[in-house]
Amino acid sequence: MRLLPVLLILLLAGCTLMPNETGELPEGVTDPKEDLVAQIKDHPDDLDSHADLLRLQIKDGDAVGAQTTVGHALKFNGEDYRAHLLAAQYHRWQGDLISAEKSLLTARDLGPERLEPRVALSGLYNQTYLEDEELEQRRVTLELAGPELRPEFLLDYAYACSDLGRDEEARTAALELVADAKAPAGRRSRAEVLLCELSLRKELENESIAHLLKAYELQPDYEGVVQYAARLVTAVKDGKALKPIFEKTLETQDRVELRWAALFGHWMLAVQTAAAAEKDPLAEEVDSWFQRLDAVSPSHPDTLTRHYQLLALDPAREAQLKETEEKLKASDFGAPPAPGSMKAVIRLWRAEDALRLNAPGITLAELTQLEVREPNLDGMRIMRTMALFKARDNEQCLGSIDAWLSEEDEDSEFLLAMRWWILLREGKSLEVLNELKKRDDKPTNASLWIESVAKFHVYRSTGELPPDNG
Repeated sequence: MRLLPVLLILLLAGCTLMPNETGELPEGVTDPKEDLVAQIKDHPDDLDSHADLLRLQIKDGDAVGAQTTVGHALKFNGEDYRAHLLAAQYHRWQGDLISAEKSLLTARDLGPERLEPRVALSGLYNQTYLEDEELEQRRVTLELAGPELRPEFLLDYAYACSDLGRDEEARTAALELVADAKAPAGRRSRAEVLLCELSLRKELENESIAHLLKAYELQPDYEGVVQYAARLVTAVKDGKALKPIFEKTLETQDRVELRWAALFGHWMLAVQTAAAAEKDPLAEEVDSWFQRLDAVSPSHPDTLTRHYQLLALDPAREAQLKETEEKLKASDFGAPPAPGSMKAVIRLWRAEDALRLNAPGITLAELTQLEVREPNLDGMRIMRTMALFKARDNEQCLGSIDAWLSEEDEDSEFLLAMRWWILLREGKSLEVLNELKKRDDKPTNASLWIESVAKFHVYRSTGELPPDNG
């Protein structure tokens, strides 16, 4: 217990609630960290209190206190895997990924049948672009999970496979889950959404819509499904089959998020239908959906942006166009790209929404058409680069980024970060470190994190830390 007086001093030094000049707390107010320190003093094996204290210290930026808390937890609970999970949390916060992994591996060895170390390891590998390692941990977690937890981890595994471009593995896992009648409806609904996404990537539109309708039947009160449906309307060529989702939602749901998504879907469907029939997409029967949307969430940027693009098609509505542009400026979004035809507007919306729904192939196909028909349309280049990144077309994406960077007087932090993530994805961590070394400007939070990840990759492949000069 000799460590406790030092622990108390260091922890109290990290307290930030100092509302008066003397540093005393207002009458009747206590710092929750003091209570936790007292609890830990009396019960050094209380790892829940250690975890609560560490969370508050990290929130306050109290590195000294957090280190002391972790040291105390390990001193008194070194054989408990949970203490090493706390150590990993501290190391991850400090950007020390090597120590974080070591702590998690120790936790795994101390609790070989426990799920938490495996989940934490998969999370670390996900954040550091160690894709094979991430999937392996998720697979082992799935094997360890009991029947009551299997649906949750099967869903996690399916989505992880999808995110890493392993669509057939993702489909197999999702189909297994939807076939399990005992699995919670919410999990099966999410699996149907994933099957919808996977079908959309193959442009199997009827199949994609059918999966989303099943997802809605399983979980009609989940806004994520309705929001997905609202975007799917324009991501497919004909979204009429989605109309029942919007109708039933408006009939049965009172929550603003659900109603907004249903109204947005109705509006997109009405515009899509009008465009197909070569009718005015701003006619009263169509625009009424926009008016209802604007009443639910006034000046929402998603609705204002698309309304602006429709108004820009009609010179007679210039006054409304200017008014909408002012609203967008006030919301810090500014005027969006404005295609010159209704067909081009629909193509642009399809490209945008397909990218939102993780179907970058559709986005790239629509952009190819738009770039021919609307060569001066703003925003196409960045959307193409993002779509190539999501499609995992590393060579094309790097080529696009490098060409863009060579044209600019000042490097784009966003493009550089995307470039470095691709290189890490391809196992070129030393190249990343060398590029970071050559930069003369001050590091950003993003570049510091990427540097930590690159060093982590080098250490894992060589067993040694790279020199400071990369």
